[in-house]
Amino acid sequence: MREWTGRGQRPSRWFRINLWLHRWTSIVATLPFLVLCVTGIALIFHEELDAALGVVPGASVPTQSRIADCLAQATRDFPDQRIISVGLDPERHPGVFLVVLNALEATGFDGAKLSFYDLGTSKRLGESDPSKTFTGVLLELHAEWFMGPLGRLLGALVGLLVTVSLLSGLVIYAPYMRKVAFGFIRWARGQRLTQLDLHNFIGAMVLGWAVVVSATGFMLGFSQVALGLWQYTDLSELRREFAQAEPVDVRSPPASAAQIIAAQEASAPPGWGVRSVIYPGTELTTPRHYGVIMGGSQGLDAQLLDVTLVDAATGRVARKIEMPAYLQAIFLAEPLHFGNYGGLALKLLWALCSLLTLFITLNGAWLFFDRRRARSLAGAV
Repeated sequence: MREWTGRGQRPSRWFRINLWLHRWTSIVATLPFLVLCVTGIALIFHEELDAALGVVPGASVPTQSRIADCLAQATRDFPDQRIISVGLDPERHPGVFLVVLNALEATGFDGAKLSFYDLGTSKRLGESDPSKTFTGVLLELHAEWFMGPLGRLLGALVGLLVTVSLLSGLVIYAPYMRKVAFGFIRWARGQRLTQLDLHNFIGAMVLGWAVVVSATGFMLGFSQVALGLWQYTDLSELRREFAQAEPVDVRSPPASAAQIIAAQEASAPPGWGVRSVIYPGTELTTPRHYGVIMGGSQGLDAQLLDVTLVDAATGRVARKIEMPAYLQAIFLAEPLHFGNYGGLALKLLWALCSLLTLFITLNGAWLFFDRRRARSLAGAV
């Protein structure tokens, strides 16, 4: 390692620790990180891929939204199921009303079906099982490794290893920078030095991006844990508070979701609107209340959520819910992780950085095994 620490100098203990950390965290994380890079590049463009594959059908923007008619049609279309949530996404899917249905006795979203309705005509446009689409399968591999919540924790471990690898790499690169100009590649001094210089140079270029993506990936790995903690603490407290309230018919609450959406949007700040309404009697609500999720359309407001508990019998707001900081942090981590908050230009930048990171991952593995091969040959001689 003299090319990094100076000719004739003995590396410091701090340097040796970081060199060991960089080498072994990188090797352990190489294969899973390659999978994350490849699937992550595709998921950056999941909206474009879904549109090309027709996952979400298109609809014209209506002059008047017929949400009540859409709900009535969904009830007729699926008499043996119940609606557990509805959604609106005017930015990405204008004119489309999203209805999530599940079995009559279901309280969760596992096994749910997503159906699409035209807001202007209330006609059913089609159905989709998000977990079985091309991007849905990729997301399940990327986020859960087909292992459910345990896979998310495994992904968090990979994110932690990569973050440690990046930060330790910065420490061992610093002495090298004092000797060689940034970006200088020693093309004529053998393949190993060329690959080493490329590894250092490209790694330094994408370091900030890679730390953000790895750290947010680590955070997203705990999303299910964070949601479970919120259900166990804040939501349980709300359920105890309203334990004496009379439950409503979860299939047909007295105050319909259409009325709730209209009332909430009428009082919303400019640029804000209803993004999702979760029906009473689910794992995320109480037996009497809707959970209404509001969101903005631009900037930071588009990533933050405002959650309200609304009485399904009267239509009145029962409680504004302050989401804990750890959940808000996870909500912000997702767009940072996938780069889907700044349009196509940002997505292309995210994809380019992913490809460069993919290169230095493979290049770093080659450097490691080439070094071991060279030592073996030297020992044999």
